[in-house]
This record gives sequence, C-alpha cells and structure tokens, in this order.
Amino acid sequence: MPPDEAPASATPPPTFDSLKLSSEVRRAVDELGYVHPTPVQRAVFDPVSRGADLVVQARTGTGKTAAYGLPMVDSVVRRSTAIVQVLVLCPTRELALQVAREMEALAKYRGTKIAAVYGGAPMGTQVQKINEGAQIVAGTPGRVLDHLRRGTLDPKGIRAVVLDESDEMLSMGFLPQIDEILSYLPASRQSLLFSATLPPEIQRLAETRLRNPERS
Repeated sequence: MPPDEAPASATPPPTFDSLKLSSEVRRAVDELGYVHPTPVQRAVFDPVSRGADLVVQARTGTGKTAAYGLPMVDSVVRRSTAIVQVLVLCPTRELALQVAREMEALAKYRGTKIAAVYGGAPMGTQVQKINEGAQIVAGTPGRVLDHLRRGTLDPKGIRAVVLDESDEMLSMGFLPQIDEILSYLPASRQSLLFSATLPPEIQRLAETRLRNPERS
C-alpha cells in the first residue's frame, strides 16, 4: 500500500461538529471552507472556553489563530459589552493585521468588533476604532503600550490576553514592554501563551505571568 494511502478502516478526521460552536460562528467557519479542525484547534477550544490559562506549542501554519480566535469570538467576548475584552499581542504589524482579519472573518455573524493597532500608522485612526466599541484588539507591544500609557486603551474590561508567537516577541526584545502591558491588565484575566518553541525564557514567562497554566 502506498505510504500516503490510508487504510479503508481508518477513522475519518473529526469535523467542526466536534467543537461546540454557536450557529453564527459555525456559519462563518463553513463559509471560510474549513472542514476539519486542526489538532491545535481541537486541543485548545475547551480549555480556552472554560477560562483556563494555557501554554501552547504551535508553529505558524497549524491554525493557531483560529485555535484561540474561535473560542474568543464564540464565548469569551460578551457581545453586549462594547469595550475591549481581548488583547492579542503580536511581534509584527503583519501578524497583527493577519490576526485582525482572521478574527473579523470568524466573527462575521457575531457582530464582534476588532481593531489592529501597530506602529507606523496614525494613532487617531486606531483611537477612533477603539472608541467605536472594539472588543478585540490585536497589536504590537510598542503601540499597545503607547495606547495604555496615553489612556486611549482602557484595560479594565480585558478578560483575556493572548501572547502570539511569544518566542519571536522575546527574541525581538519585547519582554520589558510585555511585562509593563501585563501590569496594566486585571489580575483576574485569562492568559494564553502561544509559541513555536519553548525555551527557558518562555517557561519563565509562563511560570511568572500565568496562573496554573495547562499545556497543549
């Protein structure tokens, strides 16, 4: 039998029926053409939905944005509350924009508002989007910190923070900014750390900034 040919008796991969998605999010997933959740999406959905802190080893291309995006859009964000509730920190503006676009696609029928904030773009435009009721903000550490220091991003309503590509952020020297950002956030927040690798610096970050994190 050719190595890429599965046995006839092999169990088919699970569909998105295996995740307890709302009808609105499931409709968006279907429109995006997603059929089978990736392993990281299956592993992360329930822990994030129940509010656990999490350390996830996941490389780019494994569906990690949807892994945290699906439960954030589906259950973490309170639709009736027009304040920032989820903060996603990204090492680059390109990733921040990509995360915002994917979140918008997943939230298409939920009405969740998303804003991307990053350096090299006008502060005023970003402030306007936040003031218009952004519920999820994806941004680079430097620009997010600028907004927090200026008071243009109110952290009091933030229920969850995601550190995406954490190893990249640390290798780029963002740890001091990340520490300061986290100091602004409510102590009761949920924290998710996604990283392609888990070097000692990431382990220390998880031990000192997350509460009894689960690992996926």
